[in-house]
Amino acid sequence: MEAENRYKKLVNYLTDYIYTVKIKNNTAIGTYHGPGCVAITGYTPDDYLKDSDLWYRMIHPKDRENVLRQAQLALIGEECEPVEHRIIHQDGTTRWIKNKIVITKNDTGQPVSYDGLINDITALKRAETAAAHRSRQLRQAEKMASLGTLVAGIAHEVNNPNNFLMLNALLFTKMWKDALPILDEYSQTNGEFCLAGIPYSECKDKIAQSLDGIVKGSERISTITKRLTEYAKLDSDSLNETVDINSVIEMSVAITGTLIKQSTSNFTMNLATFLPRIRGNAQQLEQVVVNLITNACQSLQDTFSEIKITTAYDAERNRIRISIEDHGIGIKESDINFIMDPFFTTKRNSGGTGLGLSVSYAIVKNHNGMLTFKSEEHKGTTARILLPVPRELESLKQPIP
Repeated sequence: MEAENRYKKLVNYLTDYIYTVKIKNNTAIGTYHGPGCVAITGYTPDDYLKDSDLWYRMIHPKDRENVLRQAQLALIGEECEPVEHRIIHQDGTTRWIKNKIVITKNDTGQPVSYDGLINDITALKRAETAAAHRSRQLRQAEKMASLGTLVAGIAHEVNNPNNFLMLNALLFTKMWKDALPILDEYSQTNGEFCLAGIPYSECKDKIAQSLDGIVKGSERISTITKRLTEYAKLDSDSLNETVDINSVIEMSVAITGTLIKQSTSNFTMNLATFLPRIRGNAQQLEQVVVNLITNACQSLQDTFSEIKITTAYDAERNRIRISIEDHGIGIKESDINFIMDPFFTTKRNSGGTGLGLSVSYAIVKNHNGMLTFKSEEHKGTTARILLPVPRELESLKQPIP
């Protein structure tokens, strides 16, 4: 009796509760659940006695096959590995348990019963999930750091041949302007002639337009690579810069320009003519706007849907308002309150980490601002950033060129 009492104490210490299944001819003939089952499942031992199928129904549907296989092995006396599975508590919540089975056999080796040792591992599973999310976050951060280095390197490599193109295009443009009067005079004296098989009268303007297009295209490449390099630079974390919000918007649009063109033919910007400067970090704010534009583009279902960006100054509240509006799929009402929570994402299957909006929210909050969302499913979403203007910067307003 002393040994049995010691055994019970040890088992109760090592497990949250025990259930026992009596076996005859490899068939369960009776099951008893210990009193500890109430704390784990919400059901009493009497509930299990009254409803013989309760133990099976409370198992999560996706885990029933594994649990049933474990029980079947135990009934024929075969050792089986512990199974971690979910159960539906009486209150409707989902919990994780670890179910380890110990089989008792008679002198002939036939199973006569088995005990299920149950441990509640819900907290452990949550910790493992959080650790996995943090690991994913670190991997994503490493990818972004590597991407930043890669972008800066590519921008440098692109700039070298682009500078060659620019210099030669400018040289040929100057040469063409010098040669044009001579060719005109020759044409008037000797009549029509051809350049590369094209009559001079036809190609005269085309050559000038082509050279001008090469110069402008080269300038555009230079601007894009410069902006990408600046965006990839290591953030100083300083919030003491004097920031022009319209420039932040323009830079962000330039960075996401290709995605915008692929996503919609109905993109508009309405930037306030005069905006006060704010105190903060331009690169961090660009990160927020780039993220919001990207989300807006990804929400569109066709290229006719609109994305609109506006800036305005609320003089009464002395703050700048940035609005990014899309006519996309919108956000479910059940999700809207969680979209800025770390790791919450509706795009997990497509590579979403649930970090973009949580990071954006933290950046805006560090700028003493607010990030809010208004959305209606299947109609669209409006993201709004509100940023305070320091008193000493109210007079520094930037006109749109």
